[in-house]
Amino acid sequence: MLKRLTVAAIVLVTGLIGLPVQAEVAARYVAMGSSFAAGPGIPPLRPGTPAACGRSVNNYASLVAEERGLALTDVTCSGATTANILTAGQAGQPPQIEAVTSDTRLVTVTIGGNDVNYVGSLFAYACQNTGGTNCGQVDQAAIRTALTTVHEKIGAVLAAVHQRAPRARVLVVDYLTIVPRTAAACDGVPLTPAQLTFEREVAEKLAAATRRAARAERATLIPAAAKSATHDSCAATPWMERYVTASGRVPYHPNEAGMAAVAKLIGGVSS
Repeated sequence: MLKRLTVAAIVLVTGLIGLPVQAEVAARYVAMGSSFAAGPGIPPLRPGTPAACGRSVNNYASLVAEERGLALTDVTCSGATTANILTAGQAGQPPQIEAVTSDTRLVTVTIGGNDVNYVGSLFAYACQNTGGTNCGQVDQAAIRTALTTVHEKIGAVLAAVHQRAPRARVLVVDYLTIVPRTAAACDGVPLTPAQLTFEREVAEKLAAATRRAARAERATLIPAAAKSATHDSCAATPWMERYVTASGRVPYHPNEAGMAAVAKLIGGVSS
């Protein structure tokens, strides 16, 4: 009898050992937003994604996902507006919000800059001031008007995320500082004093709009703008490219150090 029980126990244990062990499923993370989230010009480009979007494998979302072991879906795309997240496809891709599903556990968003022509105005001024052609004009009045309502557009994005993924942690990352907040512009940032003053105004109002939207829609603000205040394009240790930059780099956009800094900020609140 004892012998039969021992054999039966061995068979039972062997059977259990043979059962497949279910691996822990990585939490789903969706990254949305414009170029300051995508990372154009930071090599290498993420394989299988539209070149026009400029998604880098070293953007902040990729760094966070690697560090935390998250299953990343990166739908960020250069030039994106809030409409490209909610309703309008871009670069052959559907609206970014479609990537957010009920099983999503973390969402990061950097958006709103293109809604107010923030970087576009910087490009236009730099082009004009360096003897470029077909530079375009900057309509300061139109930008100021857009800044009065952009918090509503960012808020609509956050509300849509909550609706599609009620259990997700939603983080809103504002824009890294581009131009010096107090010092004069440097050689690589060709702005007149008046233009510099205006661009500071745009940056401050965009950051305030992002903060307002995050508060209204129960999202966590990642204050990249404030944390990068001493790491603008003219700083000794910049997190941002200058207008005059190395080949392959995108002017007035984050570099590797900037993306790593944002990833660190996210890691500090999402762990």
